[in-house]
This record gives sequence, structure tokens and C-alpha cells, in this order.
Amino acid sequence: MGEKELKTALQHEGETHARGFWEQAEAVVEGRRKEIETELEHLHEETRRSLQAEEAALHNNLLFEAQTRATEVKLYAEAAMELRLLEIVDRVLGEMIQCSRQELWQSLSRELPEYQWTRVKVHPEDLELARRTFASAAIDIDEAICGGLIVTNAEGTIRVDNSLSCRLMRAWPDLLPDLMKDLREQVDSNATACNDTSV
Repeated sequence: MGEKELKTALQHEGETHARGFWEQAEAVVEGRRKEIETELEHLHEETRRSLQAEEAALHNNLLFEAQTRATEVKLYAEAAMELRLLEIVDRVLGEMIQCSRQELWQSLSRELPEYQWTRVKVHPEDLELARRTFASAAIDIDEAICGGLIVTNAEGTIRVDNSLSCRLMRAWPDLLPDLMKDLREQVDSNATACNDTSV
């Protein structure tokens, strides 16, 4: 084999090796590129899922905070409304008894157990009624008692509060739920009416 043929054969063999090397290198690069694409897809999917989970958690936290705050506001408003209702009922009760004070006095004083009451507390307008009913007792006047009476024995160990305020406080837990229910219904119907007119 001549020098020229040897040179051509070596050149051809070198080109074949180089082509094989390049093909192999290109295959490795292509394989790595596909691996990187797959890794990136997984990373994107993980990031998307993580963001969705964080968004859901944030949404739930905000919703919980809003519901908690709304409940606090509602409870505060209902407590304020309860106090206001109690004030109104107490005032109205005082106004209602003005025309039937004597009948009310007789009814409430007859309810007391038979006993030697030595101290009686009444509203100033019931002072004369108290003096007639409890002639031997010390009579105290108290503007806070809108009607009825509070009696005590000599030792102060027995006390009976038969005032309208006390009776109201005993009945209040039974009255309040119905009053609040009626108020809620009225507020809801007013809110509905307002929403209907704004459409």
C-alpha cells in the first residue's frame, strides 16, 4: 500500500472515528437535554402544586380569620343589643305600672311568705302602701326599684326580692332568645328589602 493510499485510509478512519465520537457526544447531549427538560417539567409541576397548596392554605386562613372576626363582631353586637333591650324593657316596665301601681303592690306583697318582716325596701311612690302593709317594719326607699318590694328579717339572714326588676332578671333568659330571634328576622328582612330595591 502506497503512501497516498495509507494517507487516504488513515484520513478515512480518522473521519469515521470523529463522526462516531460526534454522534456519541450528540447522543449524550441529547439524552442530558431530555433529562433536564423532564427535571424542569417536574420542578414546574412541584412548584405549581406547592403554590396551589400555599394559596389554599392562605385562603383557608383568611377565611377562618374573617369568620372568627365576624363571630366576634356578632357576639359583641348581640351583647350590646341585650343590654340595650334590658334597659328598654326595664324603662317600659316602669312606665307600664304607673296606672296600676296599687294592684301590682297588693299582688306582689301577697306573694310573700307569712313572716315577721322587719325591713322593707320600695320605690318612693310605694312608700305609703308599704307603711300600711308593713306597719311595724322599717321602710327604705330606693329609686332603682321600679315596682314591687324587697323584704328582710331582723337578722338579715332571710331576704326576699319580689321587685319587678328581680322578676324580670329571672325571666330574662327565657325572654331573650325570642327577642333576639325576632330582631334577627327583622334585620334580615330589612337587609333583603334593601338588596331588592338596589337591583
